[in-house]
Amino acid sequence: MSHDIKKYKLLKKIVGAIGYKLIDKKSAKTERLIDNFSLKIEDILKPLIKNKKIKKIIQVGANDGKSDDFLYNCLNNDLEIILIEPIKDAFIKLKKNYESFQKVKCLNLAIDIENKNKEIFSVNKKFYKFYEKKYNDTNVEWLDVLSSFNKKHLIDHGILEKHIVSKLIECKTLSELIIQHNFQNLDLLIIDVEGYDIVLLNNFIKTINIKPMIIFEWIHANETEVENLLIKLGNMNYKFLRIGRDLVCYQEVELF
Repeated sequence: MSHDIKKYKLLKKIVGAIGYKLIDKKSAKTERLIDNFSLKIEDILKPLIKNKKIKKIIQVGANDGKSDDFLYNCLNNDLEIILIEPIKDAFIKLKKNYESFQKVKCLNLAIDIENKNKEIFSVNKKFYKFYEKKYNDTNVEWLDVLSSFNKKHLIDHGILEKHIVSKLIECKTLSELIIQHNFQNLDLLIIDVEGYDIVLLNNFIKTINIKPMIIFEWIHANETEVENLLIKLGNMNYKFLRIGRDLVCYQEVELF
């Protein structure tokens, strides 16, 4: 083995250990191009909604209902939907964006594994100008998406600790929410809660005996957490389709 090859392998190990991957620039550009032309979640949901295979939806972490959101463009007025958003500013926009849908309920609370109040962390809007300069972006409202029960999650995404604020928010379990709103025949559960997705899904499986289609963001979870969850879902006859940073978990009867 040549010295150069040994050196390259060592470099790959070091870079891999700190969370990066060496990818040929041309391949990375091609991958992005292919992603732009590939199947989107909307391509799956629209025909299911049109054919009334999806009638009831819960979305946890709805933000403003439009930013980086695949659900909004799939909707019609026949759907019954519960949208959960704990951050007040995002919630106000969410209600405004969905005001024309009569069967949509927007709830300003959080989902957790217990019914109680809990501290949630977000970026203080006083410092948005700082991030406009940092990211060279005149609109950083997307910072609301980073809100989390875990303060470290925001810090890991480049938010300075002194720019983080917290508040107590009412939390409900998914089982409580489903019983309260008579959603036992839930067809689609969407979860995007910045790293807390796996916790909520494990609790959902443990406490609720229904099998809706599930879409969740996997990128913030570690390999072991994801593996254990997929084994549980696989034992419940779920199949899986990865689309970007989201994982679609479905029963064959739902798609075919």
